[in-house]
Amino acid sequence: MRKLILLLSTFIISFSLYAQTGTLEVGYTYMHPVQTMRSAEPDVTNRYILHTDGHKSKFYSPNTEYIDSIESTPEGFEMFNTLKRELWQKREQDKIPRDDGSFYVTKFLSDNELHTYDIANGTKFHVKESLPEPLWTIEDSCRTILGYECTKASADFYGRKWTVWFTPDIPVNDGPWKLRGLPGLILEASCEGGQYSFIVGDIRHSNNPVTNVYGRDKREDIRHKDFWNLRRLCLDNPSRNIRSQSGTNIIVYQNVTYQNYLPTDIVDYIETDYR
Repeated sequence: MRKLILLLSTFIISFSLYAQTGTLEVGYTYMHPVQTMRSAEPDVTNRYILHTDGHKSKFYSPNTEYIDSIESTPEGFEMFNTLKRELWQKREQDKIPRDDGSFYVTKFLSDNELHTYDIANGTKFHVKESLPEPLWTIEDSCRTILGYECTKASADFYGRKWTVWFTPDIPVNDGPWKLRGLPGLILEASCEGGQYSFIVGDIRHSNNPVTNVYGRDKREDIRHKDFWNLRRLCLDNPSRNIRSQSGTNIIVYQNVTYQNYLPTDIVDYIETDYR
C-alpha cells in the first residue's frame, strides 16, 4: 500500500509537468487469434499506436486509419473502389491497401468516457462505456523495457486476468487497448494463457494533437455486451440472418460452415465477460 501511495504521489506531481510537453505516440505489436469463415489463425500480429496527451487518447491501427480517412468522403470512397477494381483486373490484389486491425479505442479522462469503434460481420459499430477502473495489484517485480524501469501489476479485466508492466517514468494513466488505471504508462500486457498481448516497440514525443476517429458519426450505436454477443452468435451460427437494433440486416449467410473452427473453450474474444 505504501508503495502504491508513493507511486500515485509521484504520478500527480509529474503529470502536471508532462501535460505541458505535447503528446506521445507509442507503438505496440498486438498479438491475438483471429477466426474467419475460411480459417482460424492462432497468432496474428497487428501494428497499433497509442496517441495520448495525458487527458485523451486514441489507440488505433495506422493502416486502418489511412483507409478510413480515404473512405470518409464520397469522392475518396469511389476513388478507392476504382483502385481496387483496377488492381483486381490486373491480378495485382497484393497491392491493394488493407486494414491491419479493425478497432479503435478512445479514452476521455475529463468526461470519464471510453469509446470503442469496431466491426461485427461487415457492420461498423460504436460502443460507449465509462472509463474502467481495474483493481490492480502492484507487485515488487521490476524490469527494464526500452530503457524505462517498469513495475509489474495484475488485475481481472473484462473477463480475463491481465499482467502488465508500467513505468512511472512516463506519468500517463493509460496503455494499449482499454488498459489503464496505473501511475504510469503500460508498456507491455498479456492475458493469462497468452492468447492476447501487447508489446511496446517504440515511444516518441509529438506535437500532433490527438484526432477523432474518421466516420465515427456513421457507426451504429450498440451496447457493450450486445456487440460481443452478436459477434459470437454469428461465429457460432453463420448460416442465419441477423438484424441490428435498428432492424436493418447485418449479415445473411446460407449453408456456411467454418474451417478449422475453434470453440470458445479453446479460443474466445479478448473480452469474455459478455456471456
